[in-house]
Amino acid sequence: MKVKSQRRYSLEFKIKVVQESLGTTDTVKMVANKYGIHPDMLSSWRSHMTSKKKTAKPLKNQGPDKSYTDLERQIRKLEKQLEDAQLENDVLKKAKAYFDSLKE
Repeated sequence: MKVKSQRRYSLEFKIKVVQESLGTTDTVKMVANKYGIHPDMLSSWRSHMTSKKKTAKPLKNQGPDKSYTDLERQIRKLEKQLEDAQLENDVLKKAKAYFDSLKE
């Protein structure tokens, strides 16, 4: 039976991947798949490198203020508002056409 050895990653590689994951709107899973690592491993690296307790100089999260799910929620809310505004606009157009026909 062949035993699989653990892969070891250099500190430079870890820092590069963590900085990319912090600076993008992509999910942790998307960044991890891009580099061929497990998302849990990337999450672990992120927590170690951004924690003030474990490192002298933690990495700063320069990513977006909102998470991917927050942005999706905001998009759904804005789409609903747009749909309501379009419906209101259609009703007003029909009402205008109706009242214009009464004047004639």
